[in-house]
Amino acid sequence: MDWEFIASTFISIFAIINPVGAVPNYAVLTQGYARSEKKRVVKKAVLVALLVLIVFTLLGRFIFEFLSITIDGFRVAGGAVLFVIAMEMVRGRTPQSKLNPKEKKEGMEKEQVGVVPLGVPLLAGPGSITTVMIITANSEVSKISSITIVIASILVVLVIGYFILRNSDRIFDRLGRTGAHIFSRIMGLLLAAIAVQFIADGIIGLFNITV
Repeated sequence: MDWEFIASTFISIFAIINPVGAVPNYAVLTQGYARSEKKRVVKKAVLVALLVLIVFTLLGRFIFEFLSITIDGFRVAGGAVLFVIAMEMVRGRTPQSKLNPKEKKEGMEKEQVGVVPLGVPLLAGPGSITTVMIITANSEVSKISSITIVIASILVVLVIGYFILRNSDRIFDRLGRTGAHIFSRIMGLLLAAIAVQFIADGIIGLFNITV
């Protein structure tokens, strides 16, 4: 079993989903909700995010083939997207690709806030979708093993995210907005390094550079 691949996959997915960083937005979106309503919202958000990410993990290869996209080209493009998101996280801001003001406003007006914007795009946004597709296609282990590891990592991260959001009131009281932003900045740095590696690997593959 490739423990290095397992560890890097889990860290990459945890960094981009960043459940701790989602706590401030979750607190705003569910302000005034009863405890039972918050529980239903969190459960729905996690289930929606899980479904979306699993679908793209399983169908990523077919999407590449259908659109005639090479994995190396997607690494460069995906790495660039992730780098932009990472820079927003480092600057202590919620990436616009994950949650924009309009979505936040709409989310507060909807009963289905667990689906949009919490499930998509806050937990399962363009960055996390890109990450699972690249990791699955980029893996040096067998295709079945890579898909299994990616899906297992998604599941573990979202289970962690479920418990974090369920206990967000206590976490937010302890961390505060500043603490949550500090954690997001750390995750942003990790994500930036992962993005640079994606871009470097893609360039090497595209131009057949020997290293």
